[in-house]
Parts: sequence; C-alpha cells; structure tokens
Amino acid sequence: MKKTFTPMLFCILSTIAVFSCSHKGNTKKKSVNGIHINVLQDPTTLDSRKCADFISSCVQFLLFEGLVRMTPDSIAAPGIARDIFVSDDGLKYTFRIRDAQWSNGTPITAYDFAQTWLDMLDPLFPSPNAHLLFPIKNAEKAKRGDVPLRDVGIKVVDYKTLEVYLKNPTPYFKELISFTVFNPICQHHIQDNEDWAKRCDRTFICNGPYRLAKRRPGRDLILEKNPYYWDADSVELEQISISIVDSETTALNLFNNNELDLLGIPFRGIPSDSIPDLLDRGLIETTDIPASTICCFNLERYPFNNKNIRKAFAYSINRKDIVNHVTSMSESPGVDLLPENLLPNQPTPFFTDGDIETARMYLEKGLKELDITIEDLPTITLLHSTTGIYPKIAQAIQDQWKKGLGISVELNGFEYKVFLDHLNKKNFCIGQCVWIAQYPDPMDLLDRFRLKENTKNYSGYDNKKYQEILEGSLYHQDKIKRYDELKKALNILNEEVPVTAIYHWKNAYMKKPYIKGLKISPFGFSNLTGIKVIKDKSPIDQPIIASVK
Repeated sequence: MKKTFTPMLFCILSTIAVFSCSHKGNTKKKSVNGIHINVLQDPTTLDSRKCADFISSCVQFLLFEGLVRMTPDSIAAPGIARDIFVSDDGLKYTFRIRDAQWSNGTPITAYDFAQTWLDMLDPLFPSPNAHLLFPIKNAEKAKRGDVPLRDVGIKVVDYKTLEVYLKNPTPYFKELISFTVFNPICQHHIQDNEDWAKRCDRTFICNGPYRLAKRRPGRDLILEKNPYYWDADSVELEQISISIVDSETTALNLFNNNELDLLGIPFRGIPSDSIPDLLDRGLIETTDIPASTICCFNLERYPFNNKNIRKAFAYSINRKDIVNHVTSMSESPGVDLLPENLLPNQPTPFFTDGDIETARMYLEKGLKELDITIEDLPTITLLHSTTGIYPKIAQAIQDQWKKGLGISVELNGFEYKVFLDHLNKKNFCIGQCVWIAQYPDPMDLLDRFRLKENTKNYSGYDNKKYQEILEGSLYHQDKIKRYDELKKALNILNEEVPVTAIYHWKNAYMKKPYIKGLKISPFGFSNLTGIKVIKDKSPIDQPIIASVK
C-alpha cells in the first residue's frame, strides 16, 4: 500500500536512530514481581488497525498506548499526548506529543499516529473498526474511495505536533481515541517489515507499559516491563505470562493450583457452574460494565426480513430465567437494548420479558404478511461461539423458542474465529453474539447501525431517519439534550428489532490475596500497571515466572 510521505517527515524519519536491545532471560530468582493470567483464545491480531475482538483489545492495551489512555479513574487520561488543545467550535484538536519512545528506543512521532490512522482509512486496507475514525473530516469519504487520503483532516505540523479536524463537533472525541484502534504503529519499523505483527519476540515493536518477550501462537505470550515506556516508573510488574486455555474449568483448576494469579474478565475464564458457590464464599468480585450478550437478526435472510417475525423471536425470550439459571451472576435482563450505565434513564422496560402471548401475536401477524404457515418456515439456525457459557445460553434460547413459538431452531456452534467470520459475512439467520462499548458513550453501540456497510452491523440494518437522528445529535453540546436525541434513535431500533439484548454484563474476576493494586476501568479493561505482588508469602503461593530465552 502506498504511504503518504512529505519531504520534511522523510528527513525526520531518516535521521531517527534505531537501537537494538538485548536482555538476559527472566528467571524465578530474578524477580517474583510477575503474574500469570489466562485468555480463552489466541488474540486474532496484535495489529490494532485490524483488531475486532475483545481478547485482542485486552492484550493490545498492555502493549500499546494512544494519545490518551484509559485508566481506572479516567477514560481519557494523558497518554502519548502531553497536551491537547480544542478549538472553540470543537472542530480542531491539536495534540502535542511528549518525549516518548518505542520499545526499540525510537522516538514516537506525530507521523506514527497520522499514517496509522490513514492506513485504516485506505479503501483497500482491512480495518473492521475504521468507522470509529469517521468523525474526522473526510474520513468516511476516503474509506469509500470518494476522496484521496490527503483530503482527510489529519495533519502533521511537525514531528511533535498533530492536528485533527472533525467534520462535526464530537463531544466524546477524547474518550473515543482512548480505544486501541487509535494506537499508533511504528512507521519507521514497518516500512520493510510487512509481517511485523507476527513477530514472536522482542523484535515486535510497541509503545505501551509492556513489550512482547516471547509468543507461542495458540499456547502463550510472555510480556515484560517496557523500559522505554514514558511512564515506566508507574509499572510495578516485571512480567505478565499469558496462557491460552479455552476451557474455563481448566482455567479455574489452574487458579486453584496457584498456576494462575487472576481469573475472569477482562481476561475471562470462570465457569458458570462454579459461580454461585464462588459468590457465596466471597471469592468473586463484580462490577457492572457496558457490555451485553445479544441476538442479532439477519435482515437479508428470509423470514427475518419481516419485522413481526423478528419481534416474535425477541419477545418470546425469557431473559430473567437465563440470568437466574444459566449465567448465575444476577445480570440485568436485556429488556433495554443498551446497558443502563451507558445510557441512563431509558424507557424501561421497552417490552415485557418473556411475553409469549404478544410474541405469538407477532408471529401470526408476520406469517400472514409472508403468506405462509408455521410449517412453511425454512430451517432456522442460531449461530453462536463454542467458547465459555455461550453454548448454554444458546440451548436455553433454543428451548424457549420451541416451547413459546413452536419453532425448532438448530444450533450452529463454531470456534470463535470461525464464528466471527460467519457474522462478518452475514452467513447466519440469528447470531448470538456480544457487544462491548469501546468508548464511554451510547454512540459507540448506536453508531454500528448507522451504515449498512459497517462490518459490525451484522444485521445489515439501514434506516435514513435513524441516520439523521444520530448525526443531528452531535450538534448538542449539552449532554442531557444529546442523550434525549439518542433515545429517539434507540426507540427506532427497539421498534424495528434488528437486534435484541439478552442480558447486560457484570464484570466478574478472582485474584490471589497477594495481588495488590488491581484496578479495572468501568469498561472492563486493565493495563495492569498498578499491580504489586507482595514479597512475604510462602513459595507455594508465589506466582509463576516464565523463563524467556
């Protein structure tokens, strides 16, 4: 892909010295200030431009940092940007880059950010989250190929100054760019290293609190403290060992055997059957996070092109029964489409949970509109991931649809990457999936349905009135008035049902008593920088410190 250089920037980058660094392998004797955690699947990519899943994002929060960063106390704390200036009309952002370095000692420049974002907006570049950049002037047009990349509102003033021009005021822009999608890629490094993201040792270049020491795809990753991180003094841990075990039961056994130090969200791995007992024993800590398990209907797949058929399936789900008997975490039933902590004071409830009578009424109406009987319905399938609790949820919903509507639904379970591929290609009837807010504003989830082409608009929803409401809401500087406009858009989604919520998540995790200082942001992420491992514990309780060669 063609890069956009300017003569000045070429000179700057040509004079940057690239340092190589070597370190002796970490051993147990060197330090016990490390932890061992687990993820349920291998990160799909370590390239934030191409990221589309929660696990990859969690790992990237450890390895990279953007202009602003997400902390337990702030969604937009200072990161690589030392200063941020916003124009009075809210359309121009000026970022001053601090004196920070990549993990190989190379200075981080404004060009690293600019070119990373422009890469994502290239029509030929595969970036599932490119839509998050669309508040930037001409970004959406560039991604469609309607204007050249040079017309996008991203300007490098000098190697320490980046200017960004927005097409509309975007009150949540600073919070938005704290997400991993906006992390920079070291442009000086990747020019001649197309496979840089597949590196499995310290030649992987990043800029976050930790760097990659060793990776064995499908097995584990070992991260170590990044000595070049600008805020390295705040990083207590010397090492984070990340195993990849897709069985939650196995992960819990590893935790009980002192082979894991943390378990659960954001890294996942607490089996649902064990949760009630663990809660009773006070071993699980929970917080609400803006994430939900949902069902999305493929509007391009018969009979779900009919609104009343979609309503029938949505209304017949007994969400309270699922959270009481399947998930066991006392989550909030999804009678509201969005989590309450993302959009307060929604018109609650929009419908009665498990309303079989109304569901059957909508089914009869939809069948009449399609001029068919229930026996004429084609085979209907529910797509789901085979990871964790999702098969049990799918089975529960399958039973409810059979009992409530008299419709037999087949279950299609796939390993996560295959499951995600089916969603992206719209190769499904109904998809049981999740959505997790990437920045603290309801627009994060609502915007997914603004454009039919959005890769996360799995339903293929398209509504002009809905688009107009979302775009108009951006001009309300008053948060309450803007939220009132967004609720109008939400009402449209609730009425047309391209998607229905099952339940809204709680953040559940367990930690060993010698782990101190763990803080998780309200969005379920943690960069683990504040964790300490106390020294005065017996050898059997010491965390596992991996050897890196």
